[in-house]
Amino acid sequence: MAEPFFTSSAGVRHYWDDTPEGPVIRSEHDVAPALEAALAMRNENDGYSPSRELRRVGHLPAVIILKWLQEEGWNAMNPHHHDRLVKKLNDPDWAYLRTAPGQIGYSNGVMR
Repeated sequence: MAEPFFTSSAGVRHYWDDTPEGPVIRSEHDVAPALEAALAMRNENDGYSPSRELRRVGHLPAVIILKWLQEEGWNAMNPHHHDRLVKKLNDPDWAYLRTAPGQIGYSNGVMR
């Protein structure tokens, strides 16, 4: 396999592939450690801080953020797209990204 032309600080490896249709940049990332960490956090407690003022809800590997950006056209890190992020994290198909039980609410621009 070819060497990546760039590896991000998050560990995402980017490859340049020449195809009959033209050049393609392919990105790969081993998300297994991140998913195992999310599962461990989900099983640890209810996700709230000791003061119960903050709650963790999910862990997004960088390559998942990139996938949604490239395939669906939205950035999970953009506050204007938090409604889409909440839908993804509440979707059973993406449950492995969750770090706490329950549903995430979203109203007035705030995740709850």
